[in-house]
Amino acid sequence: MDIQQKQYGNLIASIKDADMKLGIVTGYAASFNTLDSDNDIIMPGAFTKTISEQGPNSPQPRIKHLLNHNTSQPVGNPMSVKEDGTGLVYESKIGTHALGVDFLKMVDSGLITEHSIGYRVTRKTLTNPDADWKDQVTHIHEVKLYEFSSLTAWGANQYTPLIGVKSKQSVEDRIDRLIKAISNGTFRDSTFELLNDELLFLQKAFKDISTHAATKAPEPGIELAIKEAFTYFNQKNILV
Repeated sequence: MDIQQKQYGNLIASIKDADMKLGIVTGYAASFNTLDSDNDIIMPGAFTKTISEQGPNSPQPRIKHLLNHNTSQPVGNPMSVKEDGTGLVYESKIGTHALGVDFLKMVDSGLITEHSIGYRVTRKTLTNPDADWKDQVTHIHEVKLYEFSSLTAWGANQYTPLIGVKSKQSVEDRIDRLIKAISNGTFRDSTFELLNDELLFLQKAFKDISTHAATKAPEPGIELAIKEAFTYFNQKNILV
């Protein structure tokens, strides 16, 4: 079974609301009518069938809320998954287990800013099918959704905060939030280690991006380093 993943960041803050006392988090897992780096556009209505068949209010609820697409790291129990004019909105009751507690702390610290979905396309249309793949656009009309994930690092697509000099402010903001979380947080040791690793990488990447501020895009070596770091954070899976 071929399960695809797409990352989304900067979706009206991605996290819409969070009630720390009740442990309920609301946010966007995906957006509509947005051309991503794979030249795909998810269309409104793409999640209607899968929500009715496997959503929280269906006879067989199976859609999961995970951390970093790791099936051994469930964050909470989805209470609501629905479409609105912007995209796919979720509301989850976060678990009281250690990972859930740390997740809420990261949300409260502003560290969870991106989401991603794990899905399989069941209906799509292709624009310019005979053209080079770079000139093709896929409109995704229906998917089977398996899970949505909150990301502790960043998504590897055009919304990645480090891709492009225009996002220097995003890097600065992220570094400030990490420093505050590390200085004042009460996370588990494993979570502190994860946040510190990301902080060290971001500081180096920010220095490299600042060095090449006169260019329109990062040097190839910088972009490669960013992609390698994204893979590292996803594979390391420190939050257990």
